[in-house]
Amino acid sequence: MKKILKILKFTFISLLSIILIFLIYLYISNKVFLGSTDQGNLDYLAKNNVPVTTLIDGKLFDEDFYKSKVFLLGEIHGYADNQTLDREMLFFLNKKAGIKYYIAEMDSITATKLNSFLLKKSKDEVILKDVVVSIAQRIPQQSSQQLFDKWNAIYDYNQKLADSLKITVLGIDKNFDDTSKGSRDLAMISNFKNLIKKRKIENEKFYGLFGYFHTLQSQAESGRETFAAELKKSGIKTTSIVSYTIDSEMYLPKNPQFPTPENERVDWLNADGPFMLVKGINDLKELSAPKAVTLFKLNASNSPYLKSKNLISLKSRMFGENIVPLDNLFVTDYFQYVFVLRNSEALSKLK
Repeated sequence: MKKILKILKFTFISLLSIILIFLIYLYISNKVFLGSTDQGNLDYLAKNNVPVTTLIDGKLFDEDFYKSKVFLLGEIHGYADNQTLDREMLFFLNKKAGIKYYIAEMDSITATKLNSFLLKKSKDEVILKDVVVSIAQRIPQQSSQQLFDKWNAIYDYNQKLADSLKITVLGIDKNFDDTSKGSRDLAMISNFKNLIKKRKIENEKFYGLFGYFHTLQSQAESGRETFAAELKKSGIKTTSIVSYTIDSEMYLPKNPQFPTPENERVDWLNADGPFMLVKGINDLKELSAPKAVTLFKLNASNSPYLKSKNLISLKSRMFGENIVPLDNLFVTDYFQYVFVLRNSEALSKLK
C-alpha cells in the first residue's frame, strides 16, 4: 500500500510539474510575442485615436476614406460590443456617405427574409427571430439577443428614412445548397459582383460586418483567398476596420467539437492572450480606456504602421490559424483602422 501511495504521489508531483512548466513557458512565450510598448508607436497613436461613445466620431476619417467603394468591419465573433459598433457604423455611413446597401455574411435566402422584415409597415418580430436562428447554421457565435436587438434598431431607423436612403441587405455568402468546391470567399466576391450587375447599382457604395479573416485586404502566408483581397484585386477601393478585444468575454455556445463552460462564456481569447495574441497590441492597450471603445487610425502619412507588421501578426493557440503577413507587406496592406474593445460583454442567447 505504501508503494502505491508513493507511486501516486510521484505521479501527481510529476503532472503538477509538467503543468507548471507549461504555464511558465506559455507566459514567457506570450510576453515575447506580444512585445513591449514602443514610444514611437505611442506618440503616433496618441494623435490618431478617438474614443467612441454611443455614436461614431468621424474625425479620423479623411477625404481618402470616403473615396472607398466598400467599407468592411471585421470582428472575432462572439463579443457584444461589435453588434453595437456595426449598427453605429451603418447609421454613420448612411448619414455621411449615403450608403444604403449592407453586404452581409449570410446567404441570399436569409437576406431575403431580413429585407422582408425591414420593409414591412409594422414590425414582425417572428420573421426577425427566424433570421437570427437561421444565422446559427453558419455563425453560431453571432446568433444572439444582441443581433436581434441590432436589427430591431435598424428597422426603427429605416422607417424614418426617405425611400431613396432605405437600407437593403445583400446576402453574399454561399447558399447551403451550393455544392461548388470553391472557397466561401471566392463565392462571396462572385455573388457580390453578380448582385451589383443584376440590381444595376454599380455607382453605389457598400458597408458590411464580416468575420475578421474575410476583411483582410491581402493574402497571408497561408495563401488563402479573402473577400477583401479579392475586392482589392478587382480594383474596388476598400477600407477595412478590424476590432480587437481586451479584458472581454466571448460567447461560445455549446458544440460537440469543444467543451464549453456552463454559462457559454470565455475570457481567454482576447488580443493580449493567453490563447490569442496580436503582436503590438500593448501599444493600443496603453492608450485605450477600460470599459470603452477606442478607434485608432493606422494609415496617416507619418504613420510607423505603414512599414510595420505589428497588429497583423497574429498567433492563435486554440481556434483558427496563425496569421503571418507576407514579407513585402505591412499592416496597412491588410487593414487601415482598429477598434479596441475593452471589457465587452459576451453575446447572449436569443430570449
